[in-house]
Amino acid sequence: MKFSFQTCVIVLFASLIGVASCKKLDDEPEKGLPTLISRLYISFWDYRTNNSIQNLMIVDPADTNTLDNTFQYLSPSRGGGPVIFDPNATSVFQASEGGVAQDTFIQRVPLDDIYGKPGEASQLGFRGFRNVRGLAYYTYAQQNGTGGSAVTNFLLAATSGKMLYAISRPEGKGGAGGSKIIDKQISLGDIEPVSLTLLQGNPADKNEKWVLIGFNDETKNRIGFAVYKGLKEELIDRPGDTIINKDRFEPALTVYVEGKTDLRAVSYAPNKKLFAITAGREVLFFKNPDALFSGSGNKPIAPDYVVAGTKTGFDRPQGIAIDDRVENGKFFYVSDYNTKKILRFNLTDQGGDIVPELTKEYGTLTPNYIFLDARERTDF
Repeated sequence: MKFSFQTCVIVLFASLIGVASCKKLDDEPEKGLPTLISRLYISFWDYRTNNSIQNLMIVDPADTNTLDNTFQYLSPSRGGGPVIFDPNATSVFQASEGGVAQDTFIQRVPLDDIYGKPGEASQLGFRGFRNVRGLAYYTYAQQNGTGGSAVTNFLLAATSGKMLYAISRPEGKGGAGGSKIIDKQISLGDIEPVSLTLLQGNPADKNEKWVLIGFNDETKNRIGFAVYKGLKEELIDRPGDTIINKDRFEPALTVYVEGKTDLRAVSYAPNKKLFAITAGREVLFFKNPDALFSGSGNKPIAPDYVVAGTKTGFDRPQGIAIDDRVENGKFFYVSDYNTKKILRFNLTDQGGDIVPELTKEYGTLTPNYIFLDARERTDF
């Protein structure tokens, strides 16, 4: 079959239109270097009773020449606290830390994973959600015969009430009525959490995650972390239990950072083999976190390097996020509560009084917690 020159031109033109129409918004940023996924979620502390403050913002992309490309979202949260995103949930979860007004809800905001556009929020409500200090998302995948795997998802919330709460399949909950919100209530004993992180745990078993709870030990002028290694056992192997006391969920290891105080947020980057925390007017970096938090008993740890000083712009660094991409991860981000700024630094600047690579303010809003979703590959 022969085609005329005119027919070929028409086919070529139609093909070009088709390629352009399928192009994702974040394939090629208008400024800076190309990126795939680099979305910075900023949870702002601010709140008004008439709920007129857009206290959730998505900077997309976050690794180019500007931090101006944003979605501003009017979240129902009464003052933005911890925020996370997980591509398995295709949802943003935002809690209130209770600093402005009492709030007993965690907001779930569905997200268009291709374009990063947020949808309408639903609320996960429970009386224990006052003063949430950390959120994490746990996915358990179980082989289901020869037909693939069955996946169970849990949203975890650590609160200043010395509790760790687990919510199964949070994407399908929220609003009025429906399934009960809480699946497990786990007592942390005397530990009052200020952060929550899931560590990789056993590399040979992706279902095995270690729970890392940060806390402040004011009596001994130090900060610390409790490491729990029985998460899968409590959430999966004993599904019938609702309340778990402290004697059954005890830390396998407790580590202390001597001479450092006022621990706030953390960022875990397993690909970069880095762990960072904000404390006082500093950001502390630890190398090889999987080895650092292995073992049992008690042990002191010290940062491998510290970022601090007048040039950094730190007054009260709060949120911290490391770009964990192997090939394209070049920055770490810090939100400073007092100066109301988001600061971006080069990861190659390892320690000292360094100057931010980029600084951004968003009017009079106070950035609190931040979270970075950075992916070199997606499930689009």
